[in-house]
Amino acid sequence: MEASKTPLLFQRALAREVEEIAKDMLFQVPQKGKGGIGEAHIQAYCQNLPIPRRKAEDGAGEYQDSIDYEDQEEDAVLKCPWAVVKIGGGEIKGSNGEQMVKTAICFGIYNQSEENKGHEEVMNLIQRVYERFAKDPILDRQYIHKGDFEWALQEEDTYPYFFGAISMTFSFSGFRREIKYL
Repeated sequence: MEASKTPLLFQRALAREVEEIAKDMLFQVPQKGKGGIGEAHIQAYCQNLPIPRRKAEDGAGEYQDSIDYEDQEEDAVLKCPWAVVKIGGGEIKGSNGEQMVKTAICFGIYNQSEENKGHEEVMNLIQRVYERFAKDPILDRQYIHKGDFEWALQEEDTYPYFFGAISMTFSFSGFRREIKYL
């Protein structure tokens, strides 16, 4: 039986692949209250960053969200390093046609070095994604990169946080028509 192919399964496979691509890279992480910098591997999410944990208003516990902050609630965008695999849209021409999925991988990293070159780490991530799919366009034995890449870095100075993204289109086969005889 053919494996099920859906945009959501594709998105999860691409998120796992991003973590694999960057598994040997370490990025700075601020250590609040500890007076230093730690290191962490990039974590990939699908479509959005998780909502940060917050104390319940009555103080009786915490909401069950998925990012912890030590001192205060911050925007989830600042809990770096991360990658977000976003599905931007898709297209299916015909009921049994190939499905095209437009996707972007957005990166956020923290780097407080005085050289202000965190963009170089983002560019290295973008380059690794490009090289991975330029050399081997197949993901998870069923999704095929269509060959075009587009990437960008943020325009504003957001030191010590740096952001960028790479967009690509993937395809996978549609359903096989089933003919039932009466």
